[in-house]
Order: sequence, then C-alpha cells, then structure tokens
Amino acid sequence: MLLTGLHAVLLVPYTSRSIDSGLDASKYILLNGSNGGPTQVNIQNLSATQTTKYGGDSAYLVIGSGNGQVSGSFNLLDFPFEKLNAVLGYRTDENGIAHHGNKTIAPYYAMYVLSHDKDGKAAWLGLPRVQFARGDVNPQTNDDNTVTSTDQLTWRGMNRADGDIFMQGSEQMNTTEEQFQTALFGKSVLTSLDGAGTPVSAPTSGTTPAPAAG
Repeated sequence: MLLTGLHAVLLVPYTSRSIDSGLDASKYILLNGSNGGPTQVNIQNLSATQTTKYGGDSAYLVIGSGNGQVSGSFNLLDFPFEKLNAVLGYRTDENGIAHHGNKTIAPYYAMYVLSHDKDGKAAWLGLPRVQFARGDVNPQTNDDNTVTSTDQLTWRGMNRADGDIFMQGSEQMNTTEEQFQTALFGKSVLTSLDGAGTPVSAPTSGTTPAPAAG
C-alpha cells in the first residue's frame, strides 16, 4: 500500500497505566494542518526478529512469531504547548510553567494516523498503546533567514490487553473510518475527519468530547 500524505494524528489518553484501563475520549488531542502541523510519523520494528534454525544440514524452520519492539518518532511543526506538556507528563504549576524531573511519568496514549493511498482512498494506522518521550530541544540563531525549531517526539509501543500493538485499515477493503476508530478506541471518537483532519460532527454515542484547543 503506497501511502501519500499525512492528514491528521489523533491521540487519546488512557485513564491510568493499568493494562486493562480504558480510554478517556473526552481528552482527545487532534493534530492537523491548523493545530500542530504533523509532518511525519515513523513506525519501526513491527515484526519480531527472525531466526533460522538448521537441522539435517539445511535450514529447517524460521522462528519469528509475534511483534518486535515497536517504536518510532513523531514530528510536528508546532505542538501546542499545553498539549505537549500533557503528552510528556510534565507537571504544570499555577503560573503555567512546565516542570520535568525525576518524578515525571509520561501517560499512555492510543495513536491514530490518517493518511491516504495513491488513489485518494483513506488509509489508517493505529497504535493502541504508546508512551511518548522527548530528546533534544534545539533552538538556533537566525541568519539571513528565520530559523525555526520544530518538535520531535519519540515513542515506544506496548501491547494492549488483547495483545494488539499495531493496526492498519484502508477504504480499499470497504472499511469505514468509524469501524477503524471503534477497533482502535473501542468507539468512534470523531465520527469523521475531512481531508484536513477537521472534526465535522460529534460522536453518535458516549460522552461528547470538548473541542481540542490550540
């Protein structure tokens, strides 16, 4: 499947760090062309390392079932400050200052990625359970041109209680966006995202989430 474009990324937090905890759909974070400007989602190590076992002087079988150590990176032009602090687990004080230290524990999120294929059909990628981390912060001086410092987060995937660690879907299979969101989140968080990743209607069931600010 040839993917072209990155329309939007939707993050939904878990209510706790317990493996059987639920998702809090009311606190979703929508990152799109008007909020965050996601530029790349990189997903690595989906498959387990394959090992060839030999017997009778020849390759007898290949062992490599299950998933690998799924991880990757997430690049944005401008992650909204408040939401960045929430994703990283930073403590924000009464003056709006974010604090990071030896007691920082980043929460778990489900991550939904909206793309499309070469024919314009919607394609979805889902990571049911990830934790984000931050590497460098790298502001640079301006020269003849303005130099911007973009946001990059790394993330590590974990198996959900049912064993899933990665999901993908496409309109090629007559799958709908609502069906994919339900498989990933347990229910449809946004009933539809248009081409720019804008919420166009409220969920048909469950608690109606407040619009994402930023």
